[in-house]
Amino acid sequence: MSVTRVLTVSLVLAAVVFGVAFMAPDTVVVYAVRSYDVLLHAPEVLVARNDTAGAWVLTSPGGETLTFGGDTAAGSNELVVTFDARPFLAAGLDPSLLPEGARVEGDDASARVVMRYDKGTGSFSDGADSQPVQALQDLIRNHRMMLGYHAALGHFGLALGGGNMLEWAQDQHANDKDLVFVLNPQPFADAGVDVANVQGWVLADVPVMDAQGRKSTARKLLKFYNLV
Repeated sequence: MSVTRVLTVSLVLAAVVFGVAFMAPDTVVVYAVRSYDVLLHAPEVLVARNDTAGAWVLTSPGGETLTFGGDTAAGSNELVVTFDARPFLAAGLDPSLLPEGARVEGDDASARVVMRYDKGTGSFSDGADSQPVQALQDLIRNHRMMLGYHAALGHFGLALGGGNMLEWAQDQHANDKDLVFVLNPQPFADAGVDVANVQGWVLADVPVMDAQGRKSTARKLLKFYNLV
């Protein structure tokens, strides 16, 4: 196993943190949706409709996925993140120790970590079934506090829950981290993972600020892509 580099990056840990002081809330939504549309059209990013789930699936160049838009027919706003479990298993993961909402599905080359976030229910417009950007816009309307903006990195992001996030660049040409999967390493460490040695993921010391403006640092596991 290769030792993952420890980097210091300025990522935010909650929507309440990176949504304030940088943009007015309505401006955040407008530019977040616009830049997400650009992300979905990047040549290395795939987005497809999952008719069984009634939702959209974004697939990164490395195969990580985000299912978003929930079940539009039922109004479910569940979000699902999946990624290759093999680097985590190789670093010591005991799947039986993962917290509620996370599990390993499949085996051998098909083994994936699946993390589900139940956001409750909320209505979707007719266009959400045919337009993934509309599905995101409806999701944000239903759960506005999920969305935030971090000016230092020029990133928008969805706070998924448990300290886990998905972020994307406002301007891909001005950024070298255009799509970022952010994981809280502690549940994985508690499940036996040597989080400093997960191949393909970066363990990062992350400066954070709470709602009262107090600064601190936290560690995150990051998987990021430069798409242009």
